[in-house]
Amino acid sequence: MGHLLLIWRPVLHDMRRRPGEALMFLLAVTVATAALSLGMATGNAVTTAYLKTRAATAGPDVTAITTATDPSDLAERLADTPGVAVQAAPVFAFDATVRAHGRTAHSSVEGRDNSPSAVDRPLVTSGTWVRPGGAVVERGFAQAIGVRVGDRLTISGRGYPVVGTAISAATPVYPWSDWAQGPGPSDYGGRIWLTTADTRAAAGNASGVHLIHLKLTDPNAPLRWRDTVFTHDRRGDSWVNTHNWQTVLRTNTNMIEDTQPALVIGGWLLALAATVTLAALATARAVRDNRRAALLKAVGAGPGTVTAVLLAQHLLLTLLATALGLTAGTLAAPHLVDPSDGLLNTVGPPDSGTVTAALLLAVVVALTGVLGPAVRAARTTTVHALADPAHLLTHHPHLNAVTAYLPTPLLLGIRLLARRPGRAVLASAGTAATTVMVTAVLTFHAELAAAPDFRRFGPIEVRTDQTGQVLLAVTLALVALSTLNTVLLGWSTAVQARRALTVARTLGATPGQVVAALCVAQLLPAVPGVAAGVPVGLGLYWFFGTQVTPPGPWLLTAALATLLAITALTALPAWAHTRKPAGRALNAETA
Repeated sequence: MGHLLLIWRPVLHDMRRRPGEALMFLLAVTVATAALSLGMATGNAVTTAYLKTRAATAGPDVTAITTATDPSDLAERLADTPGVAVQAAPVFAFDATVRAHGRTAHSSVEGRDNSPSAVDRPLVTSGTWVRPGGAVVERGFAQAIGVRVGDRLTISGRGYPVVGTAISAATPVYPWSDWAQGPGPSDYGGRIWLTTADTRAAAGNASGVHLIHLKLTDPNAPLRWRDTVFTHDRRGDSWVNTHNWQTVLRTNTNMIEDTQPALVIGGWLLALAATVTLAALATARAVRDNRRAALLKAVGAGPGTVTAVLLAQHLLLTLLATALGLTAGTLAAPHLVDPSDGLLNTVGPPDSGTVTAALLLAVVVALTGVLGPAVRAARTTTVHALADPAHLLTHHPHLNAVTAYLPTPLLLGIRLLARRPGRAVLASAGTAATTVMVTAVLTFHAELAAAPDFRRFGPIEVRTDQTGQVLLAVTLALVALSTLNTVLLGWSTAVQARRALTVARTLGATPGQVVAALCVAQLLPAVPGVAAGVPVGLGLYWFFGTQVTPPGPWLLTAALATLLAITALTALPAWAHTRKPAGRALNAETA
């Protein structure tokens, strides 16, 4: 009990005295785990949302599509086939061009009765079900074309008021909802329901198909059932094709095939940036931790107890951040996986793989950022830690010879960099992570600029908009963390090099040269980070997307803007450091 009290009291004291540090720690780890959790949970969220929608709408196991004018023969044949549990009456459907609010789109139009169907009963989400002269629009399609209950749309030159919106699991979500395309989908489109009489009148002389929805005694074996009943052969002038519910689920999953890699990779890049944040925080509190470790040792605490006290706050915040990240990712996943809003948005618990990955990521980030400083503080002798001597620059004879004739800012900056190479590696890695995502965003927009005509098709527009939003969100989160990292690293470098830089000022270095030296110490590791981030970003985008390269001026402008931002953010804490006169600062250090 005494050990627990010894650990808890410093944790509570730190959180009360310095809530900003705890909040930055919490935000950095939460953002990283949320992005990774969201990326890993999307696949499970698609399946959960589809199965919930399928159960709520009596979704078919198999849909038979025939171009025969009279589907009665096929319907009788299927009704007598072993393995069929329930069969719905044939539904006439045709492909049409829909116009609403000045926009045109493709859609299948299905004829339905007022009475519920035995299989595929669309769930009305607003308004009412079909009635003579009124149209019900699939909810995802309605959202895409911007119509709501009470609006009017035109189908094949005929006007219809929208009396309701509904969802169904018989077809994939928009823009793959149009299955009235002969033997299969040949264009991207939505889904609209009219009464059977209105559908026939709207079709006019247009050819259509008949859809026969089936429930099987074994819903998990529609392919085997289909192969024993018929194949995709041609019977006279008509075609017969089938789609099963597994195909619908796979097509729905295709909606996230571009966003899921962006989230998972973005989560790991955010974890890298969060590691830099935690390392910068650990550096800023190094003096305080050293003194606390010395006081604990002075009263008899061993190295293990000291390490536990220094790590307790970080581990507690890590567990809280993991819980927050998992919750945020789980709640956001249903909305991300269904951009067209064609499924029931249901929240399911994360699977064990997602929980394990998020927890592992959070622990690795936390320990990487704070374990080293905590162990060093625990190993420092009591007298040495209480004295808190100045950390003098390590003398490197060869480095001194190389930098002796350099300008003063460059000389001081290189020596500051050589003093703590580990921090330079972290800064370079954080800059590379941000550059990777910036490069991916530029490549994404270059791909759109190279093929602008593709955006007029539904899935290209829906999926590219979603992918662009995800890439932009992850990039903005990385930029925010990188901004925080640059300020923290610049401030901690200025604080830890205060004595050395003050001595340099007494020997003739101007405040401007000191500011420039601190900027050089941040810029030098940033340059290789930017140089490595551009090809890595291009390679990752090419691996998951297409081989499109942004124009050279775009990449050069982004690289220069990144370096300029790092310079400006470093100059702020460096300028604050030089505001105190050198003599006063030196007296404070020696007091």
